[in-house]
Amino acid sequence: MVHHLRAAFVLIFAGVALSGCGPQVPPAGNYATVYGVAVDAASNAPIPGATVTINVVSTANTDSSGNFRISTIPSGPWQWQAQAPNYQPKGDTGPIPLMAGEQRYLAIQLQHT
Repeated sequence: MVHHLRAAFVLIFAGVALSGCGPQVPPAGNYATVYGVAVDAASNAPIPGATVTINVVSTANTDSSGNFRISTIPSGPWQWQAQAPNYQPKGDTGPIPLMAGEQRYLAIQLQHT
């Protein structure tokens, strides 16, 4: 019985000690949202199925109208990339850091290859 209690105590202690390790996820209020549209640079036609990536890890595909939305982006400096079949990839650094709770619009124009 004592052996089981000791083992349980060790497991609980280890769980508490390890819970502070690793990357911390910011509270929900610390996230920003980037939304917008991807269009053909020459015709301004929407590009369905384009892939938009924020900060290398948050990704969304555009809908049939070229619209996308990516939530839960940590506030601070950011960068984006966009790509679609038959178009040149494009990317840039956001000119102004994202603020917690902000919703930022991004219009992306891609050029045919």
